[in-house]
Amino acid sequence: MNVQEALNVFGLSGELTEKDIKIAYRKAALKYHPDRNPLGAELMKAVNAAFDFLMANIDKINQFQSSDENARYDYCESLEKVLNTLSGLSGVVYEVIGNWIWISGETKKHKDTLHELNCKWAPKKKQWFYRPEEHKSRRNRKEHSIDEIREMYGTAGQRKATGWQKVENRT
Repeated sequence: MNVQEALNVFGLSGELTEKDIKIAYRKAALKYHPDRNPLGAELMKAVNAAFDFLMANIDKINQFQSSDENARYDYCESLEKVLNTLSGLSGVVYEVIGNWIWISGETKKHKDTLHELNCKWAPKKKQWFYRPEEHKSRRNRKEHSIDEIREMYGTAGQRKATGWQKVENRT
């Protein structure tokens, strides 16, 4: 995750203070709270990951924002749309890790839908993923397994389209 990706989770831009970020976090936490939103548990993973990243990098926020106005958008709205669609696909298992969604299960019959959502196939992990538009892969980076990604960004479970499937906490 980079600064712009984290800010896009909240739809923030411009000269920001710690107070601005906390206000945006509270609004997102209310909007995506699991008691108010059926997909809230998954959405809150992305909101919490972005907030933690921004708080850890509070001194760099204004320095590393993109000057491109087109790079700014509300990623949580996009994430909610994708999660709503995934929740209706039978046999699909999805998991929010950081601000990415990893998709597995019976995905072959839903390939066209996944493509329409701008999901990509990760051949080495044998899973689909959805990521922020602005995230660019860097070629010479170390390849991580899905378990290493879970450990780095934290997750507590996977959600099946037919209901919640609890898996052991890996953090």
